[in-house]
Amino acid sequence: MTAEEFTKYLQSLGRADDVKALLDKLGFSTEFVLKNVLSAGGPVTVSHVAMLWQGMPNKHDRKRTHQLFDALSEVELLEPKGDDETWVPKGSGRA
Repeated sequence: MTAEEFTKYLQSLGRADDVKALLDKLGFSTEFVLKNVLSAGGPVTVSHVAMLWQGMPNKHDRKRTHQLFDALSEVELLEPKGDDETWVPKGSGRA
């Protein structure tokens, strides 16, 4: 999924402004999310993504990563696996 496809998908849901504002608030770039979360090709974990993002994440970094995953789940881009740590991208053919 490209940045343009991501934006168009969020616009189709009427959530582009909300999600982009949350990304900014949490400190994630669209490019980081697309590359390290949505294009992972398999399950992603809060700990791993927080590590990629911050290097040595603390509990606050993991909390912000979890908030990111929750937001992406709300717009049906991620699906939780049930253990509160592991999520699966739902595919990129949405735009």
